[in-house]
Amino acid sequence: MMTSTSSLNWRQLPDIPDPEGFAGSYAGVHENILIVAGGANFPEKPLWEGGPKRWTNRIFALASPDAGWTEPASLPQPLGYGATASIPAGVLCIGGSNAGGAVSDVFLLRWNGTGIEIEQWPALPVTLTGHAAAVLDGKVYVMGGSINPGEQDAESRMWVLDTAAPSSGWREAPALPGRGRFLHQMAALDGRIYVLGGIGLKQGDGKMVRDMLTEAWSYSPQTGWQPLADLPYTVAAAPTPAPVFAGCIHLLGGDDATITGYTPQNHPGFHNQSLVYTPAADSWHPGGSIGAARAVLPCAEWNGMAVIVNGEQRPGKRSNQIWAASL
Repeated sequence: MMTSTSSLNWRQLPDIPDPEGFAGSYAGVHENILIVAGGANFPEKPLWEGGPKRWTNRIFALASPDAGWTEPASLPQPLGYGATASIPAGVLCIGGSNAGGAVSDVFLLRWNGTGIEIEQWPALPVTLTGHAAAVLDGKVYVMGGSINPGEQDAESRMWVLDTAAPSSGWREAPALPGRGRFLHQMAALDGRIYVLGGIGLKQGDGKMVRDMLTEAWSYSPQTGWQPLADLPYTVAAAPTPAPVFAGCIHLLGGDDATITGYTPQNHPGFHNQSLVYTPAADSWHPGGSIGAARAVLPCAEWNGMAVIVNGEQRPGKRSNQIWAASL
């Protein structure tokens, strides 16, 4: 039997200085500066009024939780829906997509004391969007996603980059034995990578349709893949990399696939509950309500907090808010 406890404390940080906010941004930390880049929104008119999706190349930086945001640089091109990895060298923005399709580009955003420098890093071997990443022992693991936008395919392959020798490029690691997926959550803890939930695809009436997943897996470079206890319900597009507190992985909101039958303009919003996974017991329990119900957004660990950045309040409607959770 599962019991619900509200295990985290929440506070709001300064809003991103854009009235619409973004979904699918990159977010990470370098030199203790919170860096947010890219993403997409509907700045001209709402999705349900035919508004076009626009990607951004804006980069925002926050020096402290009580400071104001600055815009020290711009991405080489508008991008979003990629994966982020915070590493000692900087914030790695991996793949993604824009109006032209999915990309394989990888950029490093580095705080130099006064602003942000951008370096091009080895590209992924394939284009990817909707994937996720986690960092384990100096290596960046990227798993899942789609080769093409529009939910046409769901990958189970995994790629690894050794940040100590980035020039050696990405190598292919053993693929996930389970379903290919996108908009899943990943985490790293105690020598293992975790791949949790997400969205698969199955054949529908003449086209591929979403298949919401409860599968959970972990991977060790020494022992390979291991199936875990299924999530008690679907979680997709929750903040990722999923934060780790006190040896437990927290899935904060996201899409639980229970809110259906609404048009975008009257959608009530995503669920505001969290799930907690305890690896030592291979078990899940409710983590209580969260500060902001969002989907399709990054998470960055900063000053002892898990910072969740913008995201969708409901389909087609973004938020410019920044929320932070701590024990």
